[in-house]
Amino acid sequence: MKKMFFFALAAAGMLTACSNDDTLGGNGEQNVSEQQIRLGVASSKVQTRGTGTVGGMTDAENVWAGQTLWVYMLQKGSMDLAVYKSPAVGTTAGTESKVFDNKEFRAPNAADNTKSGLATTADGTIAYYPVSGNYDFWGYRVDNAVTGTPTVKTVDDNGDEVAADQATKRVVDIEIDGSQDIMAGKAVPSNDEVADLGNYAENFYSAYAARKGVQPNITFNHLLTRFTFEVRAGSKATAGLPTGGNTDAVKVTGVSVDSKTTGTLTVAYTGATKAAAELLTFTGDASPLKLMQRDEALADNNAPLIGLKPVTLTWTDDAATIGDVLKVGEALLVAPGETEYPLTIALEQDVLQKVGEAKVTMPLEQKAVIKMDGTKTFEPGKSYKVTITVYGLEDIRVTATLVPWADGGSIDIDDDRDPNNGKYTEPTVAPAP
Repeated sequence: MKKMFFFALAAAGMLTACSNDDTLGGNGEQNVSEQQIRLGVASSKVQTRGTGTVGGMTDAENVWAGQTLWVYMLQKGSMDLAVYKSPAVGTTAGTESKVFDNKEFRAPNAADNTKSGLATTADGTIAYYPVSGNYDFWGYRVDNAVTGTPTVKTVDDNGDEVAADQATKRVVDIEIDGSQDIMAGKAVPSNDEVADLGNYAENFYSAYAARKGVQPNITFNHLLTRFTFEVRAGSKATAGLPTGGNTDAVKVTGVSVDSKTTGTLTVAYTGATKAAAELLTFTGDASPLKLMQRDEALADNNAPLIGLKPVTLTWTDDAATIGDVLKVGEALLVAPGETEYPLTIALEQDVLQKVGEAKVTMPLEQKAVIKMDGTKTFEPGKSYKVTITVYGLEDIRVTATLVPWADGGSIDIDDDRDPNNGKYTEPTVAPAP
C-alpha cells in the first residue's frame, strides 16, 4: 500500500495589483481580481535529534503536528522560479518578486487534530498568482537532516550544478540520524479538478484555476524505511523470575540499526514522474543509528525526540511460554533499498556475583540481523515491525553427584597353597527386583 500525505498549504506573499502588461490570464480570460495562492491539505494513512515519524498508520495517529515544510513555486515544466511582477507607479517601473523560492511553511498544529487543513507560511505572509502563466508546486520536509534553511542546488541529469534554465532537478544534501522523516512531493490535480477547468484543462496551477476553485494539493511521500520495535523475554529468568533470585529482570537500554546516512534528496524535477526510490539516493558506508523516543512529558509530536529510557522485561502470565511484548522507542527511519540491516540491542541486568554482597549491574549486548526473505528489499514509505526476543544471564548452577564405588570382587592370596598366584573371586551380582 502506498503511504503518503496530501498536503494543502495556505499561501504566503505580500504582493499587490497586477501590472498593465499582465491583464490577461494564460487562457486569454480577463483578470477581474487577484487570486490568493491557497495550497490545499489532506492526508492518507502512512504505513535526531529529529522529531520522529510524521503521522501514522491509523486515522487516530495520522495527523499533522506543525511540522516545517519547504515549498517551491516554479514555472510549469521547468526549474525556473515563478515571479510576480508588481505594477508600475508613475514613472517607477514595476519590480519582480519570487513567489515561493524555498519558502518555509508550517503544517497544521497538533491541536487541529487533522489530516486535512491549511498550512501557513512561517512568517505569516500571503502570496498571489501572477495573472498569466501556469505553475508547478513542489514541497519537501527534511526535519533537522539539514542545519538551518536547506541549501538547494539546480543540477542537470549528470548531477553537475547549472543555472536554473538549464537544470533538470533541484536537489539538497542531507544526513540522517534515524529520527527524521524525510518527505517530498508535487501537487497534481484530481480528475474532478481537471474537469472543473473545462476547455482549459492544462491551465493549472494558475489564477484561472484558482477562480475555478482548483488549488494545489502537494502530495508528500515518505522516502525512508521505518522500523518500529517490540521486545519480550525469552525465559522467566530474563524477566527476573523467581523474584529475589540471583538475577533481576533484564533492561533494554538501547537499540541501533546500521544504515547509510548521507544522501541527496531531489525536491523538484522535469520530465516523467519519478518513483520514491529515485528521489532519495544514499552513498557511503553504513553506521549505527540509535533508537530514540518521544518525551513523555510533552504531548507534542513535533518536539525533538529524547534518548531511550530503559525498558524492563516482564512476564505476567505464569503459564505463558514467552514474556510480555513491550514497545520500545518511537521508530528508526533508515535508508531504504537494502536486503538486510545489522541490529544491536544493548542490555543490562543486575546480578549477584558473591553470596552476601549486593547485586551489581552488568552490561550485555545481543546482535541480530533484520532481513527480508529471498532477494526482496526494504521499501521506502513502508513501516516494518521488528519483535526481538531477549535472553539475559542465567546463573551457573553446578550440581555435584557422588558416584558410589562398585564391587570389583575379591582376591585371596595364600602363599602356602599357591605361592605365585592369588585367587580372584567375581563380585556377587544382586538379583533383579
